[in-house]
Amino acid sequence: MRRRRTALGLTLLAAVAAIGLSACSGDSGSSLPRPNKASCTASYTYDQRLPKLVGKVDEQIALVEPIAANAPKDVKADAELFLDALRRVASGDKSVVDNKRVERAATNVNRRAADGCGLYNQDPSSGI
Repeated sequence: MRRRRTALGLTLLAAVAAIGLSACSGDSGSSLPRPNKASCTASYTYDQRLPKLVGKVDEQIALVEPIAANAPKDVKADAELFLDALRRVASGDKSVVDNKRVERAATNVNRRAADGCGLYNQDPSSGI
């Protein structure tokens, strides 16, 4: 029960960040180069599956790994921090739950994907 609540906390954090970013205009990332296709595809997949990942930390880890592996240089450390936090939660470490640094990292990664990949400007039927 405790592990599930911890996993739920991180899942909800990511969901809130993603929902909040959907209202962003996308202008803040316009001066940065577009992330590579692998980064955008991984971010899009994570965004699409996120609502079904509540309490499923191992599945989140599997989806965040390619995001971290392909993250643009400007958010690479944030993506790796978020991935590390998920792995720590999976191993029972509760110290990363509600951690402002982890929250900020997740927000930065989500914002970069939203801005750089245009996640919320896409026609889902057309793909990435």
